[in-house]
Amino acid sequence: MQPTFLSSVPKSLVSAVVAVLENVPYDVYVEATFHADKGSIWDKQTGWTYAAEPSVPEIQKALQEKPIEHISKSAKSAFLGDKDLAVILRAKGIEEVHIVGVDTNDCILATAYNAFDLGFFAYVIEECVSASEGSELHEAALKILRNVDLTNHSKRIASNSEVSI
Repeated sequence: MQPTFLSSVPKSLVSAVVAVLENVPYDVYVEATFHADKGSIWDKQTGWTYAAEPSVPEIQKALQEKPIEHISKSAKSAFLGDKDLAVILRAKGIEEVHIVGVDTNDCILATAYNAFDLGFFAYVIEECVSASEGSELHEAALKILRNVDLTNHSKRIASNSEVSI
């Protein structure tokens, strides 16, 4: 959760993510940070570049002393970063991933679909995601994700107390 992407999301988002990081034990935590270099597809197709920056201090603090994997990515999905996330997760015996952060309609959606396509049970934690470009895109993405049972509030999943928050 890099500062630039948080300027127009609800202030409660960081607190919600920190609460999950501090209170829900996971076998591994993945911090994926994004960058879009000059000459990248981002630059060529959208005219947009973005220098890498670390997650906000609250997230960094919540991740201290946790088993963490840092992924640097210039793609939408955390599975397309500088490390093979699928291999890392499988090596640790992980079959299910919970996804938090921004942007619901972009990186969150791509990561959830990639996780599913790679054979992981994938759940976007709805209380812990947002879209920097507004609630309309956020809600549209959640609708798509719910339709394919990829959130903790999907119809088929909502009754599973292990995933619900």
